[in-house]
Amino acid sequence: MRQRSFFVLLTAAAAAVILAVVSSLGGSSGQSNPLIGTLVLPDLGRQLQTIDRVTMVHGAQKLTLKRGTGGWQVEEKGDWPANPQRVRRLLLGLAELRYVEPKTRERRLYPRLAVEDAGKPDSKSTLVTVADGKGKLLGEIIAGKSKYDELGGGNDGLYFRKPGDVQSWLARGSLDLTGGTTDWLDKTLFDVPAATIKDAEFTTASGTRVDILRDAPADKFRLANAVPKGKKLKSADALDEPAGALASLELVDVQPATAFAFPETGIAHARFATFDGLTLTLDIAEQGKTSWVRISATGTGAAAAPAHAINAKTRGWLFAFPGYKADLFKTTLASLIEPAKSS
Repeated sequence: MRQRSFFVLLTAAAAAVILAVVSSLGGSSGQSNPLIGTLVLPDLGRQLQTIDRVTMVHGAQKLTLKRGTGGWQVEEKGDWPANPQRVRRLLLGLAELRYVEPKTRERRLYPRLAVEDAGKPDSKSTLVTVADGKGKLLGEIIAGKSKYDELGGGNDGLYFRKPGDVQSWLARGSLDLTGGTTDWLDKTLFDVPAATIKDAEFTTASGTRVDILRDAPADKFRLANAVPKGKKLKSADALDEPAGALASLELVDVQPATAFAFPETGIAHARFATFDGLTLTLDIAEQGKTSWVRISATGTGAAAAPAHAINAKTRGWLFAFPGYKADLFKTTLASLIEPAKSS
């Protein structure tokens, strides 16, 4: 009997421990919650057109999306256009979140779900705030960890908590809050296909120049510079890549031209001319480890309109591009020549 009583007590103690753990993590106790299945931000769906501002705070980083006359903009990047598809996905994601299951109410356990208060350097959560044009708050949540297919059937899950509420939740839905400020930029700049390029000229900061040209679109590019005696180009297509550097051009960062004093001397230049009369000039200045590029265009005849469109988009801005693109804009003769074989 004593042994049996011992096992009964042991079983009861284990059950108590399990219940305590489940309770601390917010597991279901069998009681229904009226919020389950309802929208987390019930009014947001019908207010999508009135949303004027979305703020995200993650750690020490703040990102602000604002609605401008031409669409959504990233405030921290001088109001450069935001990626419209990503903003739309975010707003729809917020509007479609639904309560699934209550989780922990204990502050010490918030970091497990990444729903601790946002804004601290070590916080993993993201405070998402939505407001209208008059600054009226339309909704806010502290978004935590996402779980792909957490609920099965392709239904993702998101842990979250509302500011000021100790109760955390698992919601059905997903929010893509990954990346930093630059990941929210509209990165598409313009496209000047390689097939349209007639000639390209690259001048280093020291004044040395490389000219690449051809007479007709069907011709191969040739080098106007004399190749040093005993040297040859890296390959038969070595000139194609720098000549076509403006094809499908996408930025990685942007800042207003007033962000720093752009030097007028001691900088590199690249010039591209097309067969239909479009000319683009790029000035490249180094600031730290980044090559910042200033772009202008001119055009005659049919190229006048494209030149105007490019200037309308680039005037007053400085751009950073992927490293390989920046290197192409600073092409030198040495970069086109096959290196000497090591002995």
